[in-house]
Amino acid sequence: MMKKTARLFLPVLLCLFVSSSSWAQMSVGLKTGVNLSNFSFDEEDFYDSGFSSDSPGFKTRAGFNFAVLFNYALTPTMSIQVEPGFSQRGARIDETDETVLSGQRYRIEGKGKIIANYIEMPILFQYKPQFGKLEGILSFGPELRYLTTPLKFKSTTKTYLNGELVSEEKDNQSLSGDDGIRKFDIGLVAGVGVAYPIGSLKVFGEARYHFGINNLVGHFDGAESKLYNRGASINVGVLLPVGKK
Repeated sequence: MMKKTARLFLPVLLCLFVSSSSWAQMSVGLKTGVNLSNFSFDEEDFYDSGFSSDSPGFKTRAGFNFAVLFNYALTPTMSIQVEPGFSQRGARIDETDETVLSGQRYRIEGKGKIIANYIEMPILFQYKPQFGKLEGILSFGPELRYLTTPLKFKSTTKTYLNGELVSEEKDNQSLSGDDGIRKFDIGLVAGVGVAYPIGSLKVFGEARYHFGINNLVGHFDGAESKLYNRGASINVGVLLPVGKK
């Protein structure tokens, strides 16, 4: 997949660099934001691969992201931006099950979160139309990730009998190697935003969607399930030009 991506983008990059060398400008900056991340899986036996005996539905989990920005402007409206940084991903679990046995009403509440910390590097092709002082931002490109710590699973299960709490169990696991997800991931990211100049700085805000395409549990022997990083993010940041037009 990475070789095919490189063969697709390298000729385009070379043409853009050659044709825009007389205008090119470099900017550096910082961005931070919130990830609204989740896992997407296509079969309900995912947890049979080693996580649990059941398959609760994943829900969106909020996490933090931070990156250093290197923006190379090819023309007044086109640029390439590389963003090495840190990103918290994962998912949340929140489920309730109720049943009646021998006239007794049981309710089981399970809450938990899956934490995946990544070093990420999006490589974005950006189109920036002008609207007076405002500048639009349309971003698209590949995104590489490396898992920096073992996958963490934290959960609390409460059991109620006729409305009264009768037991509470907590679980805290670290899953690595053959029990965890793949360390390397690749995906696509697309975003839309707006920027505004303040002196020599350019302040921007952007919303993005992250579409993981690498099966994170493909290394499990005999597993037919597929698990992917998916989700949105909301980011703000600044860029400062360091080169001349």
